[in-house]
Amino acid sequence: MKVTVLIPMFDAGAHVEEALGSVLSATAGETEILVVDDGSTDDGAAVVESFGDPRVRLVRQENRGLVATLNRGLDLARGEFVARMDADDWFVPGRIEAQLAAMMADPELVCVGTDYTLVLPDGRESGRIRMPVTDSACRDRLTVASCHCGPSVMLRAEALRESGIRFDPEARHAEDYDMWTRLAAVGRLGNLPIAGYRYRVHDAQVSARYAGEQRRTHVRIAQRYARERGVRPLAAPQYGDLLWAPGDSRIRRTVAATRAATVAVRSVPSREMARFTARKVVEASSARAFRS
Repeated sequence: MKVTVLIPMFDAGAHVEEALGSVLSATAGETEILVVDDGSTDDGAAVVESFGDPRVRLVRQENRGLVATLNRGLDLARGEFVARMDADDWFVPGRIEAQLAAMMADPELVCVGTDYTLVLPDGRESGRIRMPVTDSACRDRLTVASCHCGPSVMLRAEALRESGIRFDPEARHAEDYDMWTRLAAVGRLGNLPIAGYRYRVHDAQVSARYAGEQRRTHVRIAQRYARERGVRPLAAPQYGDLLWAPGDSRIRRTVAATRAATVAVRSVPSREMARFTARKVVEASSARAFRS
């Protein structure tokens, strides 16, 4: 088996038919689609079973949370590579082929993601989010924020087995970010400059429901990784000013984000850091509802 598409699911009955349909239409050949149902209380599992496609494998468990569900999926995956996917988003045709080609061309590559497109609740697309492409750019980004869109990535299963790296329950709600910092110690990271994933924006997302906990965990991970890189981390409030732009005053948000961006660029004087922080300053000065 070449690729496993891993889809954790909890109460996604309203969207999983569309999500799974997008995967099936975009994949062929040696592909396993592994759906791990984390004790859903809706009809999501029945929807998955209704497809009747031999490529789809449904595993049910009692509710244990996203981190445990992802880790069980990694343990059960039969593929040489594991492509992530969420149960309420859309898979884009060509993604797996492009990621496989990148993995085969670079044996040291352990994680490769893609750019992604935001999809608003009314179905409109709200722009493409571009991710850092090279390994060095990914590592620079990791000192302040995640360098991947989690459900867009493909992972090298052999690297996970040999390193023993799994999603950390202590990093709940920021487990993706934590995973990338740990994978950076065992291989190369990268993103393909293609819009390989369509990401649904809605209020039920973890990032909306558990923002406070997620942000505290994010800061802890960012500061740890910066120190591991030998880089001076930002002060905790500066991460908030740069990434989440708190407050009602646009001027104050912009000034605070600019100050934090200046510190970040001084710590990591790279093109990627300059590009990323400039984008965050622009977002802080706008009224955008979604901040990646």
